Amino acid sequence: MNSTTIIAPPEAPPRTAPAARGARPLGIMGALLERHGQFLLYAVIGVGALLIDVGTFAVLVVSLDWHPLLANTVSTVLAAVASFLANSFGNFKVTDRLFVRFISFGLVAGLGYLVSTLIVGVGVGIFSFDPLIAKALSLPFVLVLQFVLNKTITFGSSLGRTPS
Repeated sequence: MNSTTIIAPPEAPPRTAPAARGARPLGIMGALLERHGQFLLYAVIGVGALLIDVGTFAVLVVSLDWHPLLANTVSTVLAAVASFLANSFGNFKVTDRLFVRFISFGLVAGLGYLVSTLIVGVGVGIFSFDPLIAKALSLPFVLVLQFVLNKTITFGSSLGRTPS
């Protein structure tokens, strides 16, 4: 062996790939959040909007003696604005073209209202359900319909999505 030959140290054993930044082990709940987190947040925001709607309506009617139809209009608009802003900035993270997106959000809400009214009407008129049961049965359909339309249209690429 020549004295000028350099012997390289043995290679280190292969290392596993480094964990992704911020990665955490996914249990059942983690997997559900990973897969359906946007939908779940949409539902939570919807519950918050419902609380704003009902709470505002109650204050306006009971405490301030407003006419119920005026109070319903104000409380519904406040809840819709809060829901839109929470979904824009917190859930879908799309904050460009807010006016156009708000109009789309309102149209989707209107479609949800029509579907809900149809389900309640059929439930009460044809199947003789209690109105509250019919309303409760309409909620999952409206929730899924509005989520899909808002995700794909209101906050999707069809309106030139630019994520914030």
